[in-house]
Amino acid sequence: MYEKKKILIEKVFDQAKKELSKNGKSPRAAYINSLFEERFGFAKNERTFVRYYSNLVEKGMDQEIDAITLDQFSNYIGYKDFETFCNTNEFIKMNEDSSFTNVNVTFDNEIKSLTEKLSQIVVNISTAPVFKLPEFFSKQSNLGIIGVVLCGSLIVGTRFIKSKEDTSQKGLGIFESPKQCMYWNGKEYIPEHCNNTKAGLIAIDTRLVANFKKITRPDTIRSVKGVWYSKYQNRVEFFTADGKNPDNQKELHPVTERILEKYTQ
Repeated sequence: MYEKKKILIEKVFDQAKKELSKNGKSPRAAYINSLFEERFGFAKNERTFVRYYSNLVEKGMDQEIDAITLDQFSNYIGYKDFETFCNTNEFIKMNEDSSFTNVNVTFDNEIKSLTEKLSQIVVNISTAPVFKLPEFFSKQSNLGIIGVVLCGSLIVGTRFIKSKEDTSQKGLGIFESPKQCMYWNGKEYIPEHCNNTKAGLIAIDTRLVANFKKITRPDTIRSVKGVWYSKYQNRVEFFTADGKNPDNQKELHPVTERILEKYTQ
């Protein structure tokens, strides 16, 4: 668990460096704290984030971090939660032009045997520029059998899943293209394939999928932080992120104490 937390903190501060372009752990910790308060409605504080980095990354010491903060860190760098982050193995190949290629291999929980693991591998590949997959794996000696399986399968930009329809040939796989569109179901955005005939499909925005939800029970709102609202035809609706009300395209505004008191009682 220590190693996972250390890697997570390193990735979080690296991401903050890309977005902030400032040196030093303290400015990045302050940026992360401010961002989390805006995105999640609450956060720890700058000193706490600095302590996490100092202990885990610089001193090599284990550091207790609560589950909510671990989920926030994981969500910030593109994972659903800390459990998903822990179940994902990421391999990186640096290219000659300083670009890089990421290969993420995710295992479902509760998988006991190696055969079951290999049949349920999920692979996500993002690359710039294009590289030769066999060459990549031949240089990654620590990939072992997983590297051999992925290389042999030549899976690029798709998900490899076990076929449930053809049980006569065990291990037979099918390719499923990634979902590049999404639709609003009245409460949240749901990823969907773009060739689906469902009405209202738009290009996917992963940030909206992860963070934009309608608050269906306004009486549960306890703070104005991280909450937005729209008012249309004398009806007020609340959301967990900024943007537009998907139902009427009205701009959202930060909730104030007056709005909270007037419309959530």
